[in-house]
Amino acid sequence: MMRTMIISLKEIKLRYIGVWLKDQLQRPHMFRNLVVNRSAWGAFSIYSHIKRSNGKPKIAYPTKSKAENAAVDMAKKYGKPFTVYKCLFCDGWHVSQDAHGLPIQEKSTEALNLEKYAKKPIAQATALDVKKILSTNIPDLAPVYGGFRGRTLSSERQLHAWNTMMEAGINQIIDLRADYTSDFYSELCKESGIAYFHYPVSYEEVEQMISLFPEFCRLIDNGRFYIACAMGLHRTDIALCTYWTFNAADKGIAPPEIRGYRKVDGHNTNKIMRVLNAFYQHKTEKEGKEPIPIEVFKERKNIINELSKLESLSTTSMP
Repeated sequence: MMRTMIISLKEIKLRYIGVWLKDQLQRPHMFRNLVVNRSAWGAFSIYSHIKRSNGKPKIAYPTKSKAENAAVDMAKKYGKPFTVYKCLFCDGWHVSQDAHGLPIQEKSTEALNLEKYAKKPIAQATALDVKKILSTNIPDLAPVYGGFRGRTLSSERQLHAWNTMMEAGINQIIDLRADYTSDFYSELCKESGIAYFHYPVSYEEVEQMISLFPEFCRLIDNGRFYIACAMGLHRTDIALCTYWTFNAADKGIAPPEIRGYRKVDGHNTNKIMRVLNAFYQHKTEKEGKEPIPIEVFKERKNIINELSKLESLSTTSMP
């Protein structure tokens, strides 16, 4: 994270900050973007200008209006909200997914979605109806720690299952997407009488993960949650492994299944370990002591590594 910050500060063009700030102050969620969730400050990261995957610059539009037109076209094509922001590294404007300040066409789409799906169940189960939840056939759906994991329910592809999941006893949504800043998911939960908790999982967000960790653990311990990232695999693996390593393992609770970073699928646990190591380091520095003995930490990481090598996964048993 420090390396990214240093690179970013060297590349930022100071002459663009005024345009960026003026645009941010005109947005309807200005205070929240700048002060509460601080999502607007992501523009100061070099990755707001280049792609993490290959380091190449993102598409830059010469004017805000042209970028907004592109955002509307992308929203119609992908069925997801997009917005625009002034780049601090070049003279153009970029388009990003799931942010505040959506174009009018996207806002009307979200309003229709809320009207269609945000219905409070007549009677919600007092315990999870596992069979009913599994019947939704959400990709990568699986029980975990008294709740469920899978692909995010705010996606157009999973929204059909929204009311079924609520009726089956889910009463807490845990959203792990670090780059998700739209109000749609939280508003959908609010209108449906469901609790919403945003726990951004990212190496760059480790300090925020630490500050929110006690509440995150409490919600997992309570059960009846639905935890997800976009695909329900990788950030979800990281979040659950963090929960187990720094909380649940001390209570004798079994580690979670590794469903995203599996060796049989050509993956490894490097990204899990990167976050766990950063979490351990930052927590140690913040509290002035190790959260767990270093040898215990290494042992738990080894267990996670071994779990990633398993070739089969259970799909129906509740832990």
